[in-house]
Amino acid sequence: MPSKVGAAFIVLILCATFIRLGFWQLDRAGEFQELQKPYIERPIINLSQVAIPGENLSDDSINQIVRFSGRYLEQYIAPNQEDKSGVKADWIVGLLEVDSGGAILVVRSISNSELPIGSVEITGRLFNRQFDDRAEKASSKLSRIDPALLVSSYEQKLFDGFVLAQSEKINGVEIDLKRPELDPAKPNVPGYYWQHISYVVIWWLMALVVLFLPFYQVSRKRQGYERSN
Repeated sequence: MPSKVGAAFIVLILCATFIRLGFWQLDRAGEFQELQKPYIERPIINLSQVAIPGENLSDDSINQIVRFSGRYLEQYIAPNQEDKSGVKADWIVGLLEVDSGGAILVVRSISNSELPIGSVEITGRLFNRQFDDRAEKASSKLSRIDPALLVSSYEQKLFDGFVLAQSEKINGVEIDLKRPELDPAKPNVPGYYWQHISYVVIWWLMALVVLFLPFYQVSRKRQGYERSN
């Protein structure tokens, strides 16, 4: 009797696991469909509402257009960056000390420009950090736009990710620069819609097989017993 209870428990666990995996694939298929929809812009909010210095960006904060102000500490070149049209260029990236605390990387332009002096008001889109190097490391260059490269060089806590500036103002006056453009980042959901749906079917069929197998074995044993008699 205990062996039968144990076997039934294992069957239920396996069945529940396969069903849960099916629902997980169904969720992935739904996420994939969401990616096909046009991006809906959200209202502009303060940087401090979606990001904290020294902490990773949340998924919800990525692509958010934010506003903040502060003073630039330093300026770097990020070589071999690619805009939304596929054009590669060296981008000018400033490290700005934010008035509310911390410092953040700001992509400013695709042409050489002097670092602004004084308080700067910035509006731009928040992106996740880059993970792949675009160039060799150098003192005045960033191999990728990633605050982790600068953590040891500054006392301030750095915000994760970077802001692609859409506007920079000093005393209400716009700084006229040629700025790079990027489309909103898309979450990465591997595979294709129907691939996820096919996995849903496979996992749920596996659950049915596991559920049916004990009854099949009992039926085979019963048939064998009847034949022997």
